[in-house]
Amino acid sequence: MLVPTSVSIDQRVRRARDSSVAQNILTFGADVSDEKLNESANRKVDMRRLIYCAGLLTLLCGAAVAEAPAGMVLYFQSGGEVYLLLAEHADSDRGWAGFGGGAMEGESVAQTAARKAQEESRGYFKAADLLKKIKKLEPVMDGDFASYFVEVPFVPVPWVMNHPIPADNDAYAERGTFAWIPYSAIENMLSEGIDRKKKYVIDPASLPKGSQTQWFWPIWLGNLRKAVVTKSLPW
Repeated sequence: MLVPTSVSIDQRVRRARDSSVAQNILTFGADVSDEKLNESANRKVDMRRLIYCAGLLTLLCGAAVAEAPAGMVLYFQSGGEVYLLLAEHADSDRGWAGFGGGAMEGESVAQTAARKAQEESRGYFKAADLLKKIKKLEPVMDGDFASYFVEVPFVPVPWVMNHPIPADNDAYAERGTFAWIPYSAIENMLSEGIDRKKKYVIDPASLPKGSQTQWFWPIWLGNLRKAVVTKSLPW
């Protein structure tokens, strides 16, 4: 009877051993499976973070290189007075203002200002000439809008208004009537904050016949006032 008992014990040992090995294998497999799941989850989290950071970097870089709007005020001086070459917006109730607008891709603010001055003066003043004049100048910043002030020789208004423009570029026809308006007619309006909903009426004596609007564009007045506040006017 001892032998069967010994065999029984051996069988039990083998069974226990086999059971233990199987359990270890199962446990190891479970650990490996959990490890893989955790690794996969961590990889997904890392990927989300990478995508988020890449998107944020793209936005920041885009903001850093975004082209800013810019403009230019052309003026001449005579008899102790400063005269600004202004024009009213064609087919619009904006009113009178200097020249300016949005940038084209890759332009600097100086290039934008010079181009807009050329276009909105019907091509009479050339961007290349204006760029030379502002090469070493810092613009006056009003928010993201950059303003330059450029002294030019006097030219009769009809020479500007009748200057031929390209037939295939509407930008040269953005302005209607032009006038040299004395700064003294604007100065008092700049003594306090500009109300962008208000129409700042121009002295009729400063306007030519045929004008469709009799007020300054308040957005432009705000840009001009910024130059006054920062003491950046060149005259």
